Amino acid sequence: MDAGAFSDDSVVKASEKLVRILVDGDRDGALFEKYGVQSMPTLLYLGPDGKKVGQMAARSPDALKAQFEEIATKHGRAPQWLAGAEAAVTAAKEGAKPAVLLFADDKPKSQAWQKIFSDPAFGTDLYEKASFAKIEFKKDSEECKKWKVTEGGTLLIVDPSEEGKVIKTLKTGTAKGVRKDIEDAIKKLAPKK
Repeated sequence: MDAGAFSDDSVVKASEKLVRILVDGDRDGALFEKYGVQSMPTLLYLGPDGKKVGQMAARSPDALKAQFEEIATKHGRAPQWLAGAEAAVTAAKEGAKPAVLLFADDKPKSQAWQKIFSDPAFGTDLYEKASFAKIEFKKDSEECKKWKVTEGGTLLIVDPSEEGKVIKTLKTGTAKGVRKDIEDAIKKLAPKK
């Protein structure tokens, strides 16, 4: 293996989207057996549920970077983004939960939101307790006009039972803060006992 591939800055940065676990064959033989590892070094990709979703296929820096990014996109910690606000609001209505709408473009502010949702402090349990949609921010689009969104990197937490009433609009946030805002919306929308 080309050891330099793992020290290439772009490869290291791409790998930061994944949780890395090093396994010692002498101490963790059961894991080697479980995943069918025959030799070292072997790089396996596991989904959040621990199931194998891939294995290192190439060893060049560019190929590794591409693999890391593909696995992080397909299997990383992030909500299942629905296609558009309407899909998220409809799914939220059916599940009696809030809709979380992220209006994003390619600017740093929007990229910061992506990091919030994959931050361990945000957690993954909320992914099932709210419906998430990522909407491309285009200032004069119908979606932006309807939701009164004037800039990319805007997050709306919506009550679907009141014809899409916006509970909270966030322009910035932290993983813990956004989590709390979504949790508050979940409590607000919970059926009264």
